[in-house]
Amino acid sequence: MVMTADRSSVTVESLSPEAVRSLMSPQAAPCLSLYLPTHRTVPGNAVDRPTFRQFVAGLAEGLATAHPRQEIERLLRPFHLLAGDDDFWKHGRDGLAVLASDGRARVFRLQRPVTPLAVIRNRFHLMPLVRLASGIERCHVLALTSREARLFEGTIWHDAAATVVARLDPVEVVPLPGHEPTTALVRGDVVDEETFQPHRVERGMGPAGMAGPTAVHGGAGARQDDIDADTEIFLRHVDEVVIDQVSRPTGLPLVLAAAPRLGATFRGLSKNELLLDDHVAKNPHLMTPDDLAAAVAPVFAAAAARRIEGEIRHWQRACDHDLGGCDLADIGRAAVAGRVATLLVEAERIEPGRFDRTTGAIEFDSPSAAGPSPSPAAALDHEDVIGAVAEAVLAHGGTIVAVRRIGMPTESGVAAIYRY
Repeated sequence: MVMTADRSSVTVESLSPEAVRSLMSPQAAPCLSLYLPTHRTVPGNAVDRPTFRQFVAGLAEGLATAHPRQEIERLLRPFHLLAGDDDFWKHGRDGLAVLASDGRARVFRLQRPVTPLAVIRNRFHLMPLVRLASGIERCHVLALTSREARLFEGTIWHDAAATVVARLDPVEVVPLPGHEPTTALVRGDVVDEETFQPHRVERGMGPAGMAGPTAVHGGAGARQDDIDADTEIFLRHVDEVVIDQVSRPTGLPLVLAAAPRLGATFRGLSKNELLLDDHVAKNPHLMTPDDLAAAVAPVFAAAAARRIEGEIRHWQRACDHDLGGCDLADIGRAAVAGRVATLLVEAERIEPGRFDRTTGAIEFDSPSAAGPSPSPAAALDHEDVIGAVAEAVLAHGGTIVAVRRIGMPTESGVAAIYRY
């Protein structure tokens, strides 16, 4: 979404692997990357805008070492536009990422907090987005009843106390061609209202039912038969919309929340390969948004943990066949050659230095070079080399798996599974 004609230098968009890949392409230096934890409600969100302005002032200070004032104003214009937009700050989520170059910015509202960071480099700092876009912490949730279906994007993570935290936000879909986007698929859109009339049945008339079907009213039990048939029509429609508009474009797992009988029916007919085996066996119509998030959290967290455990076992087997490694220097060279199929990275870890995207060579710096403060230095030749290697893997079609420090199988913070 572009924020309005006079603010076309700021684009607010949804996070996806494609969006991250597009940010990896060379940009006009300097590239400004700002990450900030934010709040959804008062009083917490009252501090978000002042903190944002503090980080923008830090960027200005860093730019002042190499750029004239007029150029600094042009480079920071998108940040100032955001800082002055009252509506933008009324609709915060749990985190914010702003990536700007040449006076234009791309903005992502995030469903989980991020480590506050403001850096000036030759390329964008993308590792927080790479981790989030990988899908390990993200899923979609389908809250389903026989009359309505609602889609949510969810992020599930462990906070500092190792507590599972979940955030759900509505997702818009187009129910039928020509219709406006909506957050709810309604049964009446695809099933004729006449089917809601009581005791309607269809049966053939004449010998062997050869004549056309005729509606007959008053048959015992017929209303339940019709509801079952119409429900299946609706469920198939929901399945098609979710696959085409949500699952296929994002590749994110899908968690179902539905009453047991309806959930079993949907699972039996669904063709969605991303639908998880486990689901929330409750009627979502009887749940508050917080109840739904709390119910989804353990289901998806368990599925994510199983995936990570499976990737670690895969890495261990790969190492036994000389197709796995944990040395960052070796992995860097393999990444630019397109040899890394899967890269496990320690979440939140930063290794400052320089990464040659042609040869894969790495030079390490001291931690102070990362500049994770409101007053970043203009460190154009420094970057997070773990993040840079992860970007190279993603650019060559590899998979990134972020692992909590306690579960990481290596001391180096990285573990690679090679293609050959």
